[in-house]
Order: sequence, then structure tokens, then C-alpha cells
Amino acid sequence: MTPDPILLVEVLSPGNASETWENVIAYTTLPSVQEILVGHSTRVKAELLTRDAVGAWPADPEAVEAGGLVRLASIGFELPLAQAYAGTHLG
Repeated sequence: MTPDPILLVEVLSPGNASETWENVIAYTTLPSVQEILVGHSTRVKAELLTRDAVGAWPADPEAVEAGGLVRLASIGFELPLAQAYAGTHLG
């Protein structure tokens, strides 16, 4: 585990949805965290929470669907979401 993470990624599956979102809420209390990405395991979809310039979190995550682009400003990285699922049962 990194002592001061800036990006955290969770995988959401039907069996862990409640626990995943509880983790996400807990992650928002970590001062170093700038972004939280939640990837779905049953469809090509991700949800991204990004802390704003004053340190506040959005009320709702940004949904990225199959044809969309995941932009992770915290690490200067972007990727077509479909590419992230390539080689999986959803890709």
C-alpha cells in the first residue's frame, strides 16, 4: 500500500457493490487522494470521482460508458474505456 495515494481504483461486482461504495466513501477522507475510479465487472462502464480545486468531491461520479474516454488528471493518463476491457469477457 502506498502511504499517500493520489488515485485509487476499485472493481465493482454484484457481490461487493455495497462494500465497494463504502470503501469509496472512506477513500474520500484521505487527504492525498485526488481521484477514485470504480470499474464495473459486468459491463463496460466506469465511474470517476475527481476532487475539485478547493478539495471538494462531486455529489455523483462521472459515468464513462463503452465508447468513452477515461481521463485521469491525477496521473496525466487517458485511455479509451473499451481498451481497458480488451481481452476480458466484456471486451
